[in-house]
Amino acid sequence: MPRPILITRPTHNSRNASPLARPTIRPRTIKRHIIAIPTERPSIDSAFSPPSLDFQPDPYLDYGRYLTNEGGILIVYKDFDVRLRHTLWRLFAWTSFTSLEAIYLAPYTPVGDHWGRVAGLVTLAIINFIIVRKPVELYRRIEVRPDCIIVEGQDVFWRRHIEGGFPTLRPDDQGNQVLCGIYGTRFVEFLIVRRFDEKDRIMEVFAAHLQDAMQQLWSRPQ
Repeated sequence: MPRPILITRPTHNSRNASPLARPTIRPRTIKRHIIAIPTERPSIDSAFSPPSLDFQPDPYLDYGRYLTNEGGILIVYKDFDVRLRHTLWRLFAWTSFTSLEAIYLAPYTPVGDHWGRVAGLVTLAIINFIIVRKPVELYRRIEVRPDCIIVEGQDVFWRRHIEGGFPTLRPDDQGNQVLCGIYGTRFVEFLIVRRFDEKDRIMEVFAAHLQDAMQQLWSRPQ
């Protein structure tokens, strides 16, 4: 007679979820900082205390040096736009406003003397000239890359064509500095750097940063 085989019945788990304990809600407490009201006047020493070291003003006024994604060094500085079109625009604006003032204001002036009217018109012309004589300012940029130099984002000068050493700054007749050098077989003026006032040292800073950029990117063998 064969030996009987015992088969166990499967156990069925209950589908009912086990009860969970609810989290206890704690009351929130709000802490308010009490602002102390000063009752005494500050002393002179505290009023003239040195500023915090965390505040560091930027000493490079209208000047910047940045690293580009192409591995170059970009230098940006402020300059005057002395192109002829701005001079013609100043002349047109001065002539137009002075003529309108002469047409509409001179006949209605209470001054009866002819020379008084001329003096008033000359005064208005001088005021208009002072307004339009302000030079136009713009930001110039030059980028030094390992294989070229880019002026104003559009004029590209390749390093392999720059002969006779690195471009250097040379003074002109007006006291400005002109970045120039030999490119191929031509003597090229790349850009000009102007001084805004007597204490402005943008020329010296620009020359040092440009020379440092060319030394870092062009002195290494390609």
